Amino acid sequence: MAEVPAAGIAAPAMPNLVAGALALDFVNTVDPRHEPGRREYLDSYQALAAWGRHAGIIAAEGETGLGEAATADPVEADRVLRRAIDLREALYEIFVRAASGQEPSAAVMDVLQAELTGALAHIRLAASGSGFGWSWEAARPRLDHVLWAVSWSAADLLVQGPLERIRECPGQDTCGWLFVDLTRNASRRWCDMRVCGNRAKARRHYARVQAAGPA
Repeated sequence: MAEVPAAGIAAPAMPNLVAGALALDFVNTVDPRHEPGRREYLDSYQALAAWGRHAGIIAAEGETGLGEAATADPVEADRVLRRAIDLREALYEIFVRAASGQEPSAAVMDVLQAELTGALAHIRLAASGSGFGWSWEAARPRLDHVLWAVSWSAADLLVQGPLERIRECPGQDTCGWLFVDLTRNASRRWCDMRVCGNRAKARRHYARVQAAGPA
């Protein structure tokens, strides 16, 4: 379920942002989640930075700066990428369990807490013409910049909710993408109706045709 770049753009395809929450879109950077041969969107540090731009966390110049910083310190870039994957998998367990009223394990909560603690050192209270808001330190590229916003988003969703509206897409029994169902009657079933929903329709149609037998 990827968005393909426009012609002439070399950036890698990125997953559609359909979750309704930044932290859940980050969880959805594997496709499908419950498939051994799943696609890994975060297969390099450069891909992590590209996803950060795709998700609106950083601007184009921010992605360039992070890429240069990663080239200058590839060992640290690899460490941050491993942290990103660990955070993503921890968030999947946290939100799936929290959405069903179960308590996540201490181990996965520790992963989120560690990232959130690090992120809070870089948050800034900024004034604007319309009031005040939060922003992130931008004086120089930090390789874990993308993780700051993700961990903040995760903590905010856990505290503010609505946790009871978090769903896991059942598409082909393997999708596993998470999203917040904000429909009035809580009827959203698919991460993306155009993808998993249409696949389900096609399977039902095929099953009906097979059951009916030859014309």
